[in-house]
Amino acid sequence: MKSLRLAFVATLLALSFAALAQEDATVAVPSEKEMTTLSAQEFLAEVRKPLRTDAWGEFTGRITYKSSKGLQKGDLRVRITFTSKSMHTQIVLNDKNVYAMEQIHKEGEAVKTTIEMPETEERPGLFEFGVDPEDLTFSFIYWDFIEELPRESSRLRECRVMRLKDPTGKGTVNVFFSAKHGFPMEASWFREGETKAWRKLEFKGAKRFENGLWFVKEMRLEGDDWKTQVKFDHVALNPVSE
Repeated sequence: MKSLRLAFVATLLALSFAALAQEDATVAVPSEKEMTTLSAQEFLAEVRKPLRTDAWGEFTGRITYKSSKGLQKGDLRVRITFTSKSMHTQIVLNDKNVYAMEQIHKEGEAVKTTIEMPETEERPGLFEFGVDPEDLTFSFIYWDFIEELPRESSRLRECRVMRLKDPTGKGTVNVFFSAKHGFPMEASWFREGETKAWRKLEFKGAKRFENGLWFVKEMRLEGDDWKTQVKFDHVALNPVSE
């Protein structure tokens, strides 16, 4: 398999869920009220923390891509295990293409991820559905902090909006985080020097499990002439101990 190495990557798989805080009595976790009053840097530090407890997840769903060139659909199966130090993910598209990801968390170092692509990728491949690597790894939330923008609402939830810069200099992204919980609600990408977003991402149907994990039921991506929808209809998400 070919390896695509990415730096400045994030905590968990965007296609499956945003699991940003596992309850742990031994670790101080900011309350909802405290999250809303943290400085921008403190808030991002909390958002970027890895999960504190070993856990696993299995997901099945459908992906639909519409563009000026037509419509294409696919089936997704996702398996994921993660700890406080690493995350391992397998994505199977249409029972043909298998993508593997490993994410390593080391204290004091930037998170790094390895994505392995199929040697022979049958069309349509995952990225032909409009999904880019940063969507799969949340790499954009690790981009360089520029500023916190005025707070806005997303589906009636107060959001803290962080403007972040691509370390490679290709542009910026505005990420809408739930002010109380920290999970991403929306993201808009801007090319360098432009004020109109060329690409947008939205998460819908966020649900919190009793063990503290978050699951996002639907993801929507769109550009000027295309839209992608990912919907999961089955999820199993539990700590390893269960």
